[in-house]
Amino acid sequence: MKVVAARPAGNATLLLAATVVVWGCTGRVIAVGAPHSEPITLTMMRAVPAAVLLLAALPFLRCHLPRRSDLWFWTAVSGLLMVTLFLAGFTEGVVRAGPGNAIVLASTTPFFVVILGWFVAGERIAWQGFAGLVIGFVGVVLVVSTQLGGDQDGRDLAIGMACALAAAIGWAVGTFVIKELVVRHPDVDLIGVTAGQYVVGGVALLVLASTFEDLGATEWSSGELWVSVAFVSIVGCALATIAYFFALRAMSATTATAWSFLSPVVAVLLEIVLGHAPRAIVLLGMVITIAGVAIVNTAPQRPSVVSRSERRRRRGSIPRPA
Repeated sequence: MKVVAARPAGNATLLLAATVVVWGCTGRVIAVGAPHSEPITLTMMRAVPAAVLLLAALPFLRCHLPRRSDLWFWTAVSGLLMVTLFLAGFTEGVVRAGPGNAIVLASTTPFFVVILGWFVAGERIAWQGFAGLVIGFVGVVLVVSTQLGGDQDGRDLAIGMACALAAAIGWAVGTFVIKELVVRHPDVDLIGVTAGQYVVGGVALLVLASTFEDLGATEWSSGELWVSVAFVSIVGCALATIAYFFALRAMSATTATAWSFLSPVVAVLLEIVLGHAPRAIVLLGMVITIAGVAIVNTAPQRPSVVSRSERRRRRGSIPRPA
């Protein structure tokens, strides 16, 4: 399925804005279903319904799963990173280290994208862009500052923080993989790739849930559970991921991941709507976060550093990959 965009950058911004709003609301919705299920089982229920829905929708959308072995390989790798590792790691991070600690560590994703871009693809970020990332990250820390720390023991805290950091790295590497796919294969079917990701990642989560948790302990008849699952799987996973991937076509991976800083801001705005007034430091953090993301989006894009192997390939000494 081809998506025609007259103004790609503007459309990408709208897609990311919608994605951030959805992700910002996801935490509150998950909290509704959490009492009715074990953490990994609930995480699995985010991925598996999304996979089923996407597979069912492919024929109607005239989309298809990856048809080449190399595309399937990277789809599977990114699925294990962005679905299995990210969802499970972040959930365990919240449970063991507390939501504030987990959000701060998960928000390091853009910095790992910068590191990957520099060492793998020779991409350089302007100093204004990096300054915007630092400012945005500081803002996130202030937004969740009232939730930092916690009563967890040392072992649980360490495991939770490691899981949240692993989730951040997984999302960063997965984003980098998808960005490389759309650069090398501009016509790649992103809806099909997303479906493949959730099939692979969902199956892996199902295995983990069956191995480490008692599936029978889940209250399968709970209406609250299924309402929560319906939103987080269909909207929060399937649709939001597709929107995020399409936005990657028109902007750098660093800029796209920087938008994730705004998810905690949306979460606070939702709490305000629900009648929970935040502290002044949280409001200050929201302003700083928004300013940081704005700086990243307006920073000049620096040209990539072409690697030695790439220069040889362009001269013809290395055959162009198929």
